[in-house]
Amino acid sequence: MRDRRTLILNFKNYIEVLGAKSVELARAAERVSSVVDIEIVVAPPTPMIGAVASTVNNRVFSQKAELGVVGQSTGALIPESIKAAGAAGSILNHSEARVPPAGLDTAVSRLKSLGLEVCLCAQTPREVRKLAALSADYLAVEPPELIGGGVAVSKARPELIENSVSAARSGAYRGRILCGAGIVDGEDVRMAVKLGVDGVLVSSSVVKAKNWDGKITELALALQTSRNP
Repeated sequence: MRDRRTLILNFKNYIEVLGAKSVELARAAERVSSVVDIEIVVAPPTPMIGAVASTVNNRVFSQKAELGVVGQSTGALIPESIKAAGAAGSILNHSEARVPPAGLDTAVSRLKSLGLEVCLCAQTPREVRKLAALSADYLAVEPPELIGGGVAVSKARPELIENSVSAARSGAYRGRILCGAGIVDGEDVRMAVKLGVDGVLVSSSVVKAKNWDGKITELALALQTSRNP
């Protein structure tokens, strides 16, 4: 599974991507995907999942998933709804949408039972080690204090990435390991790959860029040309 690098673009709910602007950003990601040999997954705001999934060829993830019954579960973003909207998977346990530990196993199992992929987020190497046992498709480490701050985890906390990669692999985790928080430019990406990750989870550095195509291309090319240790 590690033969191709991954960039997951979390749109969050920034003003720049609300409504039809999500489709525009997703199309920019699709254009880059056509010329750079990496996997680019897009995660638009919840109301735009269906519109984006029906417009671009890139795989679409929801930004979170919730447990609730099919039927009387007003407002819950349940896995069945995510799949019906055309998404291929979901980010889960992001620092801004944490899932109680007791519910993580159930949520991952339910998503996987529907054929949906999971990008499971962790904050520390210790949490990475614990969550690796759930065998999610992607395991992303993001220290919450660096998210959106403009200082990359690969520069500020390189040991966290190395320890997280070691923790995951020592637990026989076979999926792709990502890192996020403060990833701004190609150099941040190259440093992260040298520390052992298979890709990055990014948000504001792309969403708030003046040139979406240019910024996505910069990060994607850095992933494509960088080498693991």
